[in-house]
Amino acid sequence: MCVQWYAFEFVVVCTGKYGDVPRIPTFPEKKGPEIFKGKVMHSMDYCKLEKGEASHLLCGKKVAVIGFKKSAIDLALESALANQVNCGILCDILSFYKHMTIQRAVVSKFIESYVTWKLPLEKYGLKPDHSFEEDYASCQMAIMPENFFEEADKGMIRFKKTSKWCFYDQGIEFEDGTMLEADVVILATGYDGKKKLKAIVPEPFRSWLDFPCGVMPLYRGTIHPLIPNMGFVGYVQSNSNLHTSELRSLWLSRLVDGKFKLPSKEKMLDQFSKEMDVMRRSSRFYKRHCISTFSIQHADDLCNDMGLDPRRKSNLFLEAFSPYGSQDYRLNQEETN
Repeated sequence: MCVQWYAFEFVVVCTGKYGDVPRIPTFPEKKGPEIFKGKVMHSMDYCKLEKGEASHLLCGKKVAVIGFKKSAIDLALESALANQVNCGILCDILSFYKHMTIQRAVVSKFIESYVTWKLPLEKYGLKPDHSFEEDYASCQMAIMPENFFEEADKGMIRFKKTSKWCFYDQGIEFEDGTMLEADVVILATGYDGKKKLKAIVPEPFRSWLDFPCGVMPLYRGTIHPLIPNMGFVGYVQSNSNLHTSELRSLWLSRLVDGKFKLPSKEKMLDQFSKEMDVMRRSSRFYKRHCISTFSIQHADDLCNDMGLDPRRKSNLFLEAFSPYGSQDYRLNQEETN
């Protein structure tokens, strides 16, 4: 095999945090998928199927979706709609919320009350043991698909909360000794973003990706203070990943063009530490590295670095009372120069 080497002054890694490297649960000996007589696959592989292949896999089958949040919710509904028999969701924590753009902690209880009233979470034992604010602060909010609970009311979707489970030859066995028969088991168990990065980044940089707090330090969500010639776009989450990644890409392009310079590595690490303190106070799930609770401040910092006015509204009234969106950061002719 011929290996070719290329030299660059700057490298940008845009692989994101999800996809490519699935997180697969581990099992005791003779308790894993090897003893299961049905089909086992990760949600990543399911998404690669053509529509006809997916329908053939699910139709007329007993489907168990292992996991929680976005992928599991969508897969459970898709399985129920494709099926005339029950589709079971197995998960250790379930938390369902309508999509909202409110980010103040003082209204968290109000939102929780509204969601509990609007959705039958308590009926199905799905009310989470943590606050709405924690879900928002860790970017774990899921958008509820239409007709989800209608299918649950019809018995097409069933729920099981457990912390431990394993396979047996006919399906899934839970820690309480109960069993669930299944023909297909889909693992909606997420992805290992750090493992994916470590497969890309060579040594000695690979060892610098780990940090004592368990989160990779990224200044402005983009630059590792110890690897200033490498940018990471799409790794740190926000409540609007596309908007945040676009703004960071603009910031990164101006950095590479020499429009501004990075501070010292000590100052960059200090800024990261301050952001980590905010994330720790906001959610026990801070290691997900989500900036949703200070996303406006993050955007302001990026604008200040680029020499742009962080106040993007046309007047002070809108600045004070109108919510910010991606269109507010569209550059005018003067700012593009």
